[in-house]
Amino acid sequence: MPQTLLIHNLGYLVTMNDQRSILRDAHVVSTDGRIELIGTGCRPSLEGAIHLDAKGGIGLPGLVNTHHHMIQNLVRSWAPIANEPLYGWLKGLTPVWRKARPADARVATEVALAELMLSGCTMTVDHHYVFVGGSDGWIEEQFDAARQFGIRFHSARGAMDTTSEIYQDWMVEGLDAALRAMERLVDQFHDPSPASLSRVALAPVAILSASADLYRESARLAGDRGLRLHTHCGETQAERERALRLFGKLPMDVLRSAGWTREGTWLAHGIHFNDEEVAEIGRQKMGISHCPTCNMRLGSGICRVNDLRSAGATVALGVDGSASNDSGHLLAEARQALLLTRVAHGAGAMRVSDALEIATREGAKCLGREKELGSIEVGKWADMAIFPAEDLASSGAHDKVDALLLCLPRQVSHLVIHGRVRIREGQWVDIDLNPILERHRAAARRLQGG
Repeated sequence: MPQTLLIHNLGYLVTMNDQRSILRDAHVVSTDGRIELIGTGCRPSLEGAIHLDAKGGIGLPGLVNTHHHMIQNLVRSWAPIANEPLYGWLKGLTPVWRKARPADARVATEVALAELMLSGCTMTVDHHYVFVGGSDGWIEEQFDAARQFGIRFHSARGAMDTTSEIYQDWMVEGLDAALRAMERLVDQFHDPSPASLSRVALAPVAILSASADLYRESARLAGDRGLRLHTHCGETQAERERALRLFGKLPMDVLRSAGWTREGTWLAHGIHFNDEEVAEIGRQKMGISHCPTCNMRLGSGICRVNDLRSAGATVALGVDGSASNDSGHLLAEARQALLLTRVAHGAGAMRVSDALEIATREGAKCLGREKELGSIEVGKWADMAIFPAEDLASSGAHDKVDALLLCLPRQVSHLVIHGRVRIREGQWVDIDLNPILERHRAAARRLQGG
């Protein structure tokens, strides 16, 4: 029998449709996960429907996180690297990861998903590349955790085949082993259907840790299997300088030679690009995962968000690892994107609606899912985050929707994924976080040597 969900008493429904309509006193009806009706005023009478009373709250399309390293929440606020820039920070973490096991990836993923979902996220990427003692079990544990939480999970399967001062022999898989492992993961977990809860992208870590052959072969495999491509690029000025010194090329030149400058590729950070590179990224309809908190935390720089969007690129949000961000609150990341763009270009450079668009529509587009997700419209899947219209930090706010980002970011009151209520009244429907947090703290103490 079809399952129908009626979400009613929405004080504000921020649809993010083409007209950017915001509806008052709204309701949404979904059947078997697909939105069938959007209306205002008197709610329909639907026999047998599951009711979700939004209590005047603000409904948004589910937020989309396009870049993360979930295992890093096991070293949040770790003192030995507290004031390091990117390369010192990465090098300082290397000894920690040698002690990691697949069970650590599992519990870190559970905590990351809980944090993201409470902040309004319904679809996420994780870029995992830490494999100790072989790749078996690590990402499998992540997909199982995502199934438990009911979130849409995209694994950007990381890989390294080049040693460096940062990444040592034990972290490097080798070209053939990495490609075989990527293909196995695709066979096991990639679901290309519109309703998919699990997908796989191919994601060599960065040009300083992955060979040109790995980039070329992953691009070939992605083309053969209809997959998207992801990597770090343009994160620091030091990356550009090292690339010129080692390869005689800039990072974008390396990617272009490997067949990566194309639609279906999205790059993490994308801060340090010249005007020609910005134009090329836009012309090729590539994506950028903007990670403002991480970029500020590590002093990496400010992404040229408006220039990239004007050029035609898709700019989405990423919380990045919870050691370089120290949190995974996606609504807070949207706020940081808003404020950081204003720091760079002035108070009129970005509106709240622009930041929410980056967090929703553009996130879905970055992952190739704009036809079924990213806005609240009839025919799309029912992924929604519902926030209280006011809380302590937004009490008395004049514009309730703008206050989501102009005031202190809040947690959801309700979260719906594919028409299923996952969080109701701020509480998990079927998840007990207490034992998860106990395991997480124990794993963190072991990895940190405490």
